[in-house]
Amino acid sequence: MAGAVGGEPVRLDRDIWLARLSDLLVDGFRFPIGANLDLPAWRRAIREDRCTIDLRGYSHVFVSGPVDAPDCSELVRIPNVGDASYSAVQEIFGRDRVRELVLRYYRGEDPTAVRGDNDGGLGGGGLPNTVGSVPTASAPRDRASVREYRERTPTNPTGDLKSSDEADELDAAPPGPTAADGERVSPPDGDASRRHWLNPAVAAWAHGRGIHVEADAEALAWLRQVESTTKLALQQFQLQAKLLHSVLTPNAALLKFQGSANLTVDQVLRRRTEFLTTYGLNLIGVQPEAGAVSLSVARPRRQIVPLGALWQRWTPGITGDNQDVLIGVREDDGELLVLSPGRDHAPHTLIAGSTGSGKSVLMQNIILSIVATNRPDQARITLVDPKQGVDYFAFEGLPHLDGGIIDRQEDALARIQRLVDEMDARYVRMRHARAANLRQHNERVGPAERLPMLWLIHDEFADWMLAEEYKQEVASAVQRLGIRSRAAGIHLVFAAQRPEVNVMPMQLRANLGNRLILRVDSEGTSEIALGEKGAERLLGRGHLLAKLEGTPSLVYAQVPFATPEEIDEVVQLIRSGTE
Repeated sequence: MAGAVGGEPVRLDRDIWLARLSDLLVDGFRFPIGANLDLPAWRRAIREDRCTIDLRGYSHVFVSGPVDAPDCSELVRIPNVGDASYSAVQEIFGRDRVRELVLRYYRGEDPTAVRGDNDGGLGGGGLPNTVGSVPTASAPRDRASVREYRERTPTNPTGDLKSSDEADELDAAPPGPTAADGERVSPPDGDASRRHWLNPAVAAWAHGRGIHVEADAEALAWLRQVESTTKLALQQFQLQAKLLHSVLTPNAALLKFQGSANLTVDQVLRRRTEFLTTYGLNLIGVQPEAGAVSLSVARPRRQIVPLGALWQRWTPGITGDNQDVLIGVREDDGELLVLSPGRDHAPHTLIAGSTGSGKSVLMQNIILSIVATNRPDQARITLVDPKQGVDYFAFEGLPHLDGGIIDRQEDALARIQRLVDEMDARYVRMRHARAANLRQHNERVGPAERLPMLWLIHDEFADWMLAEEYKQEVASAVQRLGIRSRAAGIHLVFAAQRPEVNVMPMQLRANLGNRLILRVDSEGTSEIALGEKGAERLLGRGHLLAKLEGTPSLVYAQVPFATPEEIDEVVQLIRSGTE
């Protein structure tokens, strides 16, 4: 009814709905004899759209289910109905509270206490006295807005603000940075974080970036609105809608609902189109978790994650052969997503993503992670880019690069073959040192005999694989590296828009165990690159799905962004520190 009489854009059948309402007014209105009411005039005013129509609604749902069914009691505001003064509310009672209500009515007791416990949907001090008092928006969490909000509604704070005590706590809290979901974040220990960086100048650069956040009242109000709308949608689909937890991520609202036989991943995915068209929710991900189903709803305004803010939190090792690579920030818990090839994860990595997905930014971050945490004698990079190195001009002159930026097929073939020869030679040296891998070898030999980690980073791999001569010569060499180079300390990183079979042989793709997949153009490409669907629904610009060996499930993450000026600054600091 709200959509029919007050929706935007105006519906074509609005006149029909107004006519129905005018008929209901005449047929259902009862008034005393002699009352001064001109019902025909009211009826004409409604039909001719000369009235302001305010909607408010109140309904009760009494759930009868198995004894061991999870509790679903809550008070839910139905979104997009009414204005700031009026709203529609649905009060849901699970089995236990239905029993308690019946007993209280039987004993002639006041049921308000039982009803007041249903504050899961609206939060706050119990059951509202009237429908008109039901709040329509979540309370802001910043201190200034909390004071203003508390003065405006001193007896009925709402949203996440459970009582005036919480407002007092916020008033007394020391100032500090906040995370995207409004939680306060303790600033990192500057001295402790700097000790883990090889280059003090790079550590100082990262420490000076600060923590960039975007936690405002508008974003939090949107999160609460999405909570209500999603719960309503699930209830309309006859699916369980017990919300366990919600958080605001850089790209989405992450909602975790209690899982059951009546709420599964497949059931939600089948209704993804209805979520978008009927409720305006762009459902970009549905993930299974222990006892829960996690839904990701795209934000209207995404948050930029600066590289410096993540480097400030990162503590790479300085033992001499750091293999960890910072990929981004995880969306499920806000922790850093770190790739550890050859140790915690597979030794080799496939990156895929269409134009505009952020593939080049991810590749730049990987290179920066390597060169910022290793000296040239600890890590060497063979960088191949068929696009004439246009995305990597800033890295020219880095002492970590073997042969600079390689942009010719014949040079790339020669370098890849040299890596194969180097791999065979390393196994001979490891045998003499009675070492099973490069780390053990470097621990057992003198400083002059230690060997660096070797990285082959090949951007737009599929481009040159279309040339038959290059494909035949490079496929054999790369497959040998993919199978045998782990213990020798050689890691492969290949990037392609579409890693199809005709450009990337299946055996090679199988050896690239880590998958960092950005937005792709189709479900088929997602299945090829990731092994399952989902990457086609990513938002682009660094929104990532990671499938890492040793990790049981997919990980949504956001790749950090650094401006060209920041990259130049960091590269200059690294070059100065190695001269």
